[in-house]
Amino acid sequence: MPTSVHFKSMRDALKDPEILPTDFAKFEQPYQHHICHLALSEFQKSAGRNPKPYKAEDNATFVNLCKEVNEKHSLGLEVNAQLCEEFANGCSGQLVGVQAFIGGTAAQEVMKACSGKFMPTKQWLYFDCVEVIPPGLKEADCESTDSRYDGQVLCLGKEMNAKIADQKWYQRRVR
Repeated sequence: MPTSVHFKSMRDALKDPEILPTDFAKFEQPYQHHICHLALSEFQKSAGRNPKPYKAEDNATFVNLCKEVNEKHSLGLEVNAQLCEEFANGCSGQLVGVQAFIGGTAAQEVMKACSGKFMPTKQWLYFDCVEVIPPGLKEADCESTDSRYDGQVLCLGKEMNAKIADQKWYQRRVR
């Protein structure tokens, strides 16, 4: 039986988001991420770049932008400053596994739209994997080294990147 699906306009969805949870242990975080993504857009407009990892000035500016965005869109949430700083610290980096997840999810949504067989994700989906970031990172730990792994270094730091690079994996095919 065909079903009509109605979505909110972008203006309404920004003010009253319907968010599909991906981690039920962090039930409030998707709404904080919504604020963070809106603040990131504002930061990029004003600074012309993403916040630099673990840079105190950028973190303070980003937290203030999160508070402003919360008021501007009348979201009525209490801004979690620590989560906003963690979000800002990871904005410049890239993790291949997360990119694969987002790309696969986007491709699945396109297939749903083209085929009309399954219900599309309604409005917003935020994915959080802050647990992979080692505690205690500093600005110097996440400086660019002009290597192909810079995106990963910006998220995980030089030490964790070196640990990953030092892994020796050997797979043997068994018949």
